[in-house]
Amino acid sequence: MRIGLSTAAYYGLLETEDAAARVASLGAPCAEVFLQTPSEYTGQFGALVKEKLGTTQAVSCHSKTQHFETDFIGQSERQRNDALRMFEGFLQAGKATGAPLYVYHGPAHIRGQVPSFSRWQAGIQAAMELSAAYGIRFCWETVSWCWLNEPARVGEFLSLWPDLLFVLDLKQVFELGQEPVAYIHAMGERLRHVHILDYNAEGRHALPGKGMHDFRDVARALREIGYDGDIILEPYFSAFRGDDDALCASVRWLQDTFL
Repeated sequence: MRIGLSTAAYYGLLETEDAAARVASLGAPCAEVFLQTPSEYTGQFGALVKEKLGTTQAVSCHSKTQHFETDFIGQSERQRNDALRMFEGFLQAGKATGAPLYVYHGPAHIRGQVPSFSRWQAGIQAAMELSAAYGIRFCWETVSWCWLNEPARVGEFLSLWPDLLFVLDLKQVFELGQEPVAYIHAMGERLRHVHILDYNAEGRHALPGKGMHDFRDVARALREIGYDGDIILEPYFSAFRGDDDALCASVRWLQDTFL
């Protein structure tokens, strides 16, 4: 297990390749690469990011949801095919970075409606198979405003996609007012990646070590399931205001807590 950083810390403030270079300069052993725009979805751009990361290993790749993710289950064949075509470009970039995992948000949760998830089966399966063809594992992430928003959903999704893997985003679980340990036990060996950020007493994002949670229960639960993936500090800019020293201090705090 390693504690790494996400290039999303500098989303919109730095170009993606410059964000990768900044993460590498902080000595992160591993990184999540957040690709910010469709023009970056090429193998050539992924190779540039890998170069900027240097010895920092890309362990996951992430995209803006609206670029293609919802149209995996689009109503028309053209929507679905176009989504997969754009996704393939994304995967070419992801493969070039060396990242073995793709982080998927899933469609947005609409209050008062619960879709028939079986209608999504073919579209998500096609995306999973395309991802596998590039040597990248498809991982569904907990997101407060999307459909992996309660522990029971894990079993529902595995009944449709038995090869599915998961990402636990702790800040999203806290946003839902839930406890992450239930997700960890539900996901078990299917949990492959963890994103971490905290909240302070005022309900604003805070770096781990400066927020409300000590995360010892999370560390214990991860040990119980034999988790051997990485933990990525995925801060929004508001949580550290460009203070790289604060980021590094939070990483050290996480190392003391989880390693």
